[in-house]
Amino acid sequence: MHEKPKRERPCLLLVGPYFRPNHYGGVVQIYHQILTRLQNFDGVIVSQRLGADPDETQRFDHDCPVEYGYHVRRVERFDLQFPAGATLLERLVDSARFFLKTRSEWMGILRTVQPDVIVCGATLTAGWLMSRIPQSMPFINYLHGEELATEGESRFIRPYLFAKQMEAIRNADLNLSVSRYTANRAAELAGIDRERFVLLPNFVDVNRFLPARDREAVRRELGWQDKRIILSLARLTPRKGIDQAVRALADLRRSGKLSPDWFHIIAGRGEQETELRTLVDQLGLNEYTRFEGFVEQERLPLYYGAADIFLQPNRDLAGDTEGFGVVFLEANACGTPVIGGVAGGTADAIREGVTGFRVDSEDLAAIGRAVLQLAENEGLRRRMGQTGFEVVRREHHLEGGVAKFEELVSRVTVQRGKPRGVR
Repeated sequence: MHEKPKRERPCLLLVGPYFRPNHYGGVVQIYHQILTRLQNFDGVIVSQRLGADPDETQRFDHDCPVEYGYHVRRVERFDLQFPAGATLLERLVDSARFFLKTRSEWMGILRTVQPDVIVCGATLTAGWLMSRIPQSMPFINYLHGEELATEGESRFIRPYLFAKQMEAIRNADLNLSVSRYTANRAAELAGIDRERFVLLPNFVDVNRFLPARDREAVRRELGWQDKRIILSLARLTPRKGIDQAVRALADLRRSGKLSPDWFHIIAGRGEQETELRTLVDQLGLNEYTRFEGFVEQERLPLYYGAADIFLQPNRDLAGDTEGFGVVFLEANACGTPVIGGVAGGTADAIREGVTGFRVDSEDLAAIGRAVLQLAENEGLRRRMGQTGFEVVRREHHLEGGVAKFEELVSRVTVQRGKPRGVR
């Protein structure tokens, strides 16, 4: 190792393979918010260059210390994806290059940064690197749930990465979990005691996500005037269950139970977008549906706050599911009641019958009943929206979440030198 850099505060190295400027999902926002608000640590994040515009990435990394207060380091890739039609030999060669180069880049970052504690924020793609750190260096896993899926694209590499992920969970000084579901699932898979996990529920910036001051003006700006809005805003991927939302709304239309002034806004982009557009067309819902595409982070509160109902009936696909569902907090913080799936860890994000409803995403009738219950009762919508707003501000606000994160990390750093795995 190089000589340790001189600094006033200990260094926290966060491993987050999917990060800005090309990723803006819920986990990315959590990590960005933590790093910008650290009080007791200097923050550094390790991400990948893969899939990002080189010039945009270079600008972000250069400006980040001044603009946000933390540094960014990059490896070429954390993802190992083979091109279509690659032969077995080509896959083996590419795998060898991937593991050798990523390991070399990782070790170089460790030598340069000399962190005091490591937080692994993506145990499936980066957990294998945790066995490459000094035994005296404490490390923490930050588990969100979706990384615990037991199936994957590569039948060659996935078993190895999964085994190393479980090893990292077993050997960590601490495992942070965003929900009870995620903690229980990880403990079961890794074969360790549930007490080895500490809950750190997700949080949002309540100074940014809040009800619109002039809701009708925002609705006019968005072109939603004279309509009542059901909003689905997410990465358009199968586990979000947006296709089930479309089918359930189609059933309500066919039965005449949903009045014509209710309109479905689908915002976001992803691999399921073409399929969803085709489904909407096939079900004859074009008149009542609009695809908004990608919504910039700065405009998210406008969409949440101007909607009447937020709908994302998420599902479980071989363990690929919502570990928590921060979107439900964001919508509630803006005063909007929510409907989510029962899959995954949404029970920690949605208070059933209080801030919204949880439904079986495979039961179209159940989705429809939840939609109608809110659509036909404006008073219920207002009460749930107001209660959701109060719950998020009281229990899921950003400052409290970051403070608890730092408290837990600080507690781990004082155990430096203790053999990992000994409790």
